[in-house]
Formats: sequence, C-alpha cells, structure tokens
Amino acid sequence: MAIVRLHAYSSSLREEADRIRAQIAERAYELAARRGYAPGRELDDWLTAESQLVWKPELRLEEHPRAFVLKFRLPGVHAADLRLSVEAERFLLLGEARAESVAEDVRVHRDEFRYGIVFREVWLPQPIDPARARARLSEGVLTVTLPRPRVERSAPRPARSRRGQDAP
Repeated sequence: MAIVRLHAYSSSLREEADRIRAQIAERAYELAARRGYAPGRELDDWLTAESQLVWKPELRLEEHPRAFVLKFRLPGVHAADLRLSVEAERFLLLGEARAESVAEDVRVHRDEFRYGIVFREVWLPQPIDPARARARLSEGVLTVTLPRPRVERSAPRPARSRRGQDAP
C-alpha cells in the first residue's frame, strides 16, 4: 500500500487540467466538423474525444456518515505518477499510466493496457474538509477519503425545568 500525497488546488494543476480540457474540446470540434456539425451529437463528440485523449478511470463515490470515499481503478499505475488535488467541492486526479518496458528480444503481439494521461475531475455532492483528506493506492485501487467538515457545537444549553409548563 502506498500513501498518495494530496495537493491544494493550485494554479499549476488548474492550468494543466484546463489544457487537457482544451485539447478534448479541440478534438471534439474536429469530430463535429467531420460530420458536418449536425446538431444533437455534441456530447457524443466530447465523450469520443475524451476517450481518445485521456484515460478516465472507473470510479465509485460512496457517502459514509462522516466522509465521502472515492475509489478509482488504476491497475499498473504507480503512486509516484499521480497528482491529486482537492478543494471543498471537487477532486482532481491527474497522472500518467506508463508502458512497461520489455526486453529487446521480446515481441509483444497484443497490448490492450491503457497508457498515457490519466484525468478525472469529480464534483462532490456536498462540501468536504480538504485539510483532512487522505489517499492510498493499494492493489490497483486508489481510495480517497474526504471527511465532511467538523460541525462546531455550541455550548450545551442548561436543562429547563418542566415546572410551570403544565400550569394554565
């Protein structure tokens, strides 16, 4: 199991995510141009472009009483190749899936593994406390725990006497 470092949502990560989104938009535009810009297929173009340019790993978002838990399937990806960023309402996964090197005398006849840019942005259903977020990568599954903010409790109220409440 490897602990994966979480970063605050910085301008450099934001710029990289924006660059990836711009590449996807440009490719989606190219796909739309190929079919004559016929309306009604914009989402299909975006999803096709996204699948051609980045690996968008499968995820599961669980809601627990005190936290949200995100799980991503990332077989073959190393913790050192991931950059995770968290804000109160969103989570960003950036990384790279690298191809395994093979010996010079080995021929690969078929390779269906995913390589390249790993990109996934998740908007959360409720705000979380980014300072308490934790992530670990184990057996090809990245698990990110995103605790909800601690509720500030006011001082306990003194118990009220029930005397006089029943009187007319």
